[in-house]
Amino acid sequence: MTIAGCKQLDADRPRHLLDVGLSMSRTGERLTMVEPDELDQGQHDRRSDSFAVNSAGLLIRRDAWEALDGFDRALPGIGDDLDLCWRNRLAGHRVVVVPQARMYHVSDAVKHLTGPVAARRSQVYLRLKHAPLPLVPFLTVYAVLGGIGRFLAALVTKDPGHGVGQLGASLAAVLSPVSLFSSRRSAARTRKQRRSAVAALMTGRRDVREHKRHLLAGSEPEPAGEEPIAHSEASNPSGDDRDDFAALATPNRTSPAVSALIAVAVAVGLSLLGLRHLIGAQALTGGSLLPVSGRLGEIWANATGWWQATGSGTAGAPDPFDYVLTLIGAAGGTNPNTAVTVFVLAAMPLAALFAWLALGAVTGSRGIRMFGAVAYAIAPALQVALGSGRLGAVVVHVLAPLVALGVIRSIGGARRRGLSTLDDDDRAGARPGVAGTVSWTAAAGAGLALALVVAAAPALLLPAIVLIAVVGASAGRRAKTLWWIPLPALAVMAGLVVAAFTNLRVLLADPGVPQAFDAAPSWQQLLGFPVNLDTASPPAGLDLLPAGVPWLVVAAVLVALPGLVLAVVGVLVPDRAGWTARGAMAAVLVLLAGATAAQLVATGIDSGAVVTAFTGPFVSGVVLALLLAAAVGAGQLRFRAAPGRAAPARPGRAVRAGLSAAGVFATVSLLVAGSGWIAGSAGYGAESQVAPTAPRSLPATAADRGQSPLEARTLVVTQREGGVMETALMSGAGSTLDSVSAVAEADRYFGPVLESQRREDDDATTALRGTVASIVSGQAIDPREDLSALGVDYVVLRNVDSSGDYAASQIDVVPGLASVGKTDAGWLWRVEPVQVAGAEGSGDFTARVRIVDRNLQSRHLIASERGEVSAQDVPSGSDGRRVVLAERAATGWSATYDGRPLRSTTLGWAQAFELPAEAGELTVEYSDPWAIPVATLQGLVLLIAVLLVLPVRARRRAALAQPRWRTTDHIADEPEPAPDEAGAEHDSGAAEAPAEPSAAEDEPQAQAPQPDATTPEEQR
Repeated sequence: MTIAGCKQLDADRPRHLLDVGLSMSRTGERLTMVEPDELDQGQHDRRSDSFAVNSAGLLIRRDAWEALDGFDRALPGIGDDLDLCWRNRLAGHRVVVVPQARMYHVSDAVKHLTGPVAARRSQVYLRLKHAPLPLVPFLTVYAVLGGIGRFLAALVTKDPGHGVGQLGASLAAVLSPVSLFSSRRSAARTRKQRRSAVAALMTGRRDVREHKRHLLAGSEPEPAGEEPIAHSEASNPSGDDRDDFAALATPNRTSPAVSALIAVAVAVGLSLLGLRHLIGAQALTGGSLLPVSGRLGEIWANATGWWQATGSGTAGAPDPFDYVLTLIGAAGGTNPNTAVTVFVLAAMPLAALFAWLALGAVTGSRGIRMFGAVAYAIAPALQVALGSGRLGAVVVHVLAPLVALGVIRSIGGARRRGLSTLDDDDRAGARPGVAGTVSWTAAAGAGLALALVVAAAPALLLPAIVLIAVVGASAGRRAKTLWWIPLPALAVMAGLVVAAFTNLRVLLADPGVPQAFDAAPSWQQLLGFPVNLDTASPPAGLDLLPAGVPWLVVAAVLVALPGLVLAVVGVLVPDRAGWTARGAMAAVLVLLAGATAAQLVATGIDSGAVVTAFTGPFVSGVVLALLLAAAVGAGQLRFRAAPGRAAPARPGRAVRAGLSAAGVFATVSLLVAGSGWIAGSAGYGAESQVAPTAPRSLPATAADRGQSPLEARTLVVTQREGGVMETALMSGAGSTLDSVSAVAEADRYFGPVLESQRREDDDATTALRGTVASIVSGQAIDPREDLSALGVDYVVLRNVDSSGDYAASQIDVVPGLASVGKTDAGWLWRVEPVQVAGAEGSGDFTARVRIVDRNLQSRHLIASERGEVSAQDVPSGSDGRRVVLAERAATGWSATYDGRPLRSTTLGWAQAFELPAEAGELTVEYSDPWAIPVATLQGLVLLIAVLLVLPVRARRRAALAQPRWRTTDHIADEPEPAPDEAGAEHDSGAAEAPAEPSAAEDEPQAQAPQPDATTPEEQR
């Protein structure tokens, strides 16, 4: 016997056991096998041989100490004793515990020196050090996977800091090859027995599980009464665990849900009245809106593909708004267009509901929440977005309240349940997100909502980051949850950030069809209007008003004035409520500045007009921030006589009169805003440009051809007033909202961001314009060679005036175009195939991918998907043939033939590859070096966000977050004593100076016993 240890007791509670010898699981976990809060009644005094003993009070023979070279300095203090005893046993010596000798630990001192991170690193390092060499690689992988598993479990338990520590400790242990090699060599030098000799002293899996079950049963991972809180936070992604809808039986008062139902009902009525022409529509078009792809897989392909299929194709990052369209389309099952229509009709009710929830974080007044929700639902910013078909702005307006709610609750800024206003007075039993108690669930919910908001309006990314930084600076230590909120948004925008390396304009481009507009000045945006007011037009239904007065401005001021006045009152409120209002006003200033700056950068072209970022998303944020500040002000006026009390005192007569006047004024403002929406009022951009349409924008014949494996395109020529011709190459069933590329639109400009210059047409665009010019001119020039290169099989003519018949007659005389007739989508012509000797006689004219001979004659048409070819058999042919894609040449294209790479070349502007004469299997694909890193980053961030916001029952959360000190440090998880109490206890002589854990360099020494503990003989 060369090592002896003693019984470990708690210095603060002398009868409570910490350990009587140590054991270890087969995975290297340190175990005491002592129940939580177990009293020392001599029940373990018969123990003798033990796997290991605690280093505090450990006695070792000098010759053994010198032979083993003491503690391993590569291990943290928490694992050096296990390692020393392990090596001692493998050297052929015994390790015993002497229960009659006692050692008293101060729990606080141990906690400051060790922790879960050190325990995890020690566990992994010990396994790698003492394992057979062939198993080390497998154990390394197992340790890393275990660290990842602990990180994910910590996310579920809403403790990401602990998860990061566990993962970091696992990586630190496996990434110490030099220290590990030295430790293994030192252990091998003293080992005289087989490694399996100590297996009998290790604790089996069944006993480990039983021990941990007892630890969980005897521990309280959360304070008493917190189980409903944990469940509520986990089950509500926003972190709002007040559950207003559950309070349906409050005595003498209506339920908070009644005000929500009224607000939603009003919004439903206004939405159906204002959008009555869209009810039952199969799809929507107009303004910036187009139908979406008919299949969810196509939308997802556009959301993840780095080759944009617009026109002749272009390299570029995918539009993050396609992720939003994927989520909306998924709600429609097999009909994404129906889901978009329903979402547009439900935008106002959803905005009302989410605004009602957000306002509940700052006020408990049912009336204030109801008025605020209705005001937000019929805000002009949403009306303009719905009327102009700006689906991205609609998404921002709907989801912005959830972002605000999550931010407020993530730092514990929401009011406590039962209080009508915010207060800081009593934090006893504070729930997550309330009264200064931070909420990771709320932060994760806000992060996901912000990601969708930024995907719908990329120009909001920088203002959002600035606002979070401002809130974080003012929140102090409570801001630790805020760092997470912008991460999902940055991950979603990662593709556009990559594209911004070459063109910063992509970070401001709105999704959808570019649409020029007249931005409102800042003072009008402060009133809630994103588009410049037409001061010459009277409000709807008031045409008889005297001329010469800007009645529309008067109406705008009338709508916004109640909120502005109450917002100013809210800013003047002291304490935490005032800080919330002042933070909201800071958001107003940042958003107004962002909207002004965004108008300086060109992001697209609309019929020759410069397009900039739409101000609607900024104004939606301004309106929401003003409503939050106004709710604080109104609540202060209503409940100021009793701050921090659940039952506010009755306000004075003057206050009641003022509140009544404010209520009447707010009602009038809501009536004015609602009447303008119902009447389709002109003057502030709310006129509806959106109309029902068919899900496909091309004639059925052309759409079927475009959706076939050959993926032929359709050339669409639109004749505008004045004889202006617009051209577009359409794939599939026609242009869709998810196929519109913001990157491609922004790339039409170059140069300094504030001095944008329009880019000249490239070869592909020049070829397209030349082909259209020859067709519409009525010249007897065969355009089929150019149409074949463009992948065009059909030509469609649309017109907006009476000159369409003349243009159609001009195209009829063009050779190679066979007239099909007039369809619901315009006049249609089919391109007749060119008969070439030796070519396939399928009757098809061209395809997106084709094989041409040395004379550039099409010989074979190849099936493809989005221009990529997957293992297609190609027959033999002549020398000098090439594979030609109807896509712009780009470095990302590659091709293989029977597994051998083909040489890349071009045919004019088109991508091509040299093809051998023999038969083989062809594969063509496009890849971008940023695609996999961006997708990996987005997937990891999304996984983390989902785990943080995942609903978990309190009992399951406790099982995942098991006591970390008892299973590692053998210390009861007790609250730290107050300094004066601790000092008094030791001054009384109840326990002498307790031992502290040993460092790797120092040999521990036993301390003196308590007066009534043991005899000197027992302390040997």
